[in-house]
Amino acid sequence: MKKKHLFILTASVMLTFTSCSGFIDAILGVEDNPVSSQTETKPVYKYLHYNEARDNMSAEERAQYTAYCWRLERKDKLQEPKNWRTCQSKFSPNEESELFPDPNYQPSTQGLSELNISGSSDFSAKELDWIKTEIQKLTNGPIYIIDCRGESHGLLNGIHVSRYGANNWANVGKTHAQIISEEASEIHATLGQTIDIYSLGKTNNYQPVDEDRTTVEVTSAQTEEEACTDRGLGYARFTVPDRAFPPDSELDAFVAFVKTLPANAWLHFHCQAGAGRTTQYMIFYDIMRNPGLPLKDIAYRQCLLGGNYLLYDGSAPGEDPVKAELCAEKAQMIPLFYEYIQKNHATNYQVTWSQWKAKL
Repeated sequence: MKKKHLFILTASVMLTFTSCSGFIDAILGVEDNPVSSQTETKPVYKYLHYNEARDNMSAEERAQYTAYCWRLERKDKLQEPKNWRTCQSKFSPNEESELFPDPNYQPSTQGLSELNISGSSDFSAKELDWIKTEIQKLTNGPIYIIDCRGESHGLLNGIHVSRYGANNWANVGKTHAQIISEEASEIHATLGQTIDIYSLGKTNNYQPVDEDRTTVEVTSAQTEEEACTDRGLGYARFTVPDRAFPPDSELDAFVAFVKTLPANAWLHFHCQAGAGRTTQYMIFYDIMRNPGLPLKDIAYRQCLLGGNYLLYDGSAPGEDPVKAELCAEKAQMIPLFYEYIQKNHATNYQVTWSQWKAKL
């Protein structure tokens, strides 16, 4: 089924992974594939179809990720959301930058201050107001919230909540349209109800327990899109599983979306924590706006602004094996997206990412 996307262009860590070997084991390894008896070889990319395998999980494989509770993410306070940064923030070394293979390298700032982007974790209603106010100090142009989350989420009484399942993958394998439709139904169905919301984390192994429960009588229930529209903000959604490289359809949609933007647009990217998927999409946008820069500069600078280092291949000693696979996937696929931009920006992307990828 082809996924449809709606872009509102108005003025207006999870560390405990369950097994996903059912599709991981099906992926071929990277190797040189001889195409003739001579020296010519064609690369075989281990992770090229990894996202497609996620999209096509069996019902049995998807069942292990079924949502089992409402997760409390951001209380409704007027404050800076977690991992807030802008393209004008100062570079600051952090735990992620310790993964740089070249720690003394100083990335270029070319085109950065003009990029007009910011990023953060998800946000409560009052935090969304804070974000809007802060961005308006930096631009007079239209502001768009870029929501990179695949899991269902929204605002109940201004509190940011989500539907949580193992690996934070409750919607893995669902279409974009299905996720959007089910999310709206789940959020709106809480109105007038009394529900339990749980604070989940490593201390309780991401399981709902009574001492981490908040009971809420829901008097206001909004999807994030509705909250943005009420504040005169544009909104675009890209449904990406936590820690993963996006489905091809989501990257096609993102490239198409960027082509529609006015020159003075400001994009605020977010996921759940504001570290992984947020940084990934900030990198994608930086690549598109600054195709003449080396990928190394873009990956380093988006990390030093406050994001994750997404060219890390997951090979650190003791790394969780599933997390390592997901890191390795991004470390291989982001450079391929960079190559796609290099070869197609001059034609304004007449060839889509998925069409280009199919020829590899």
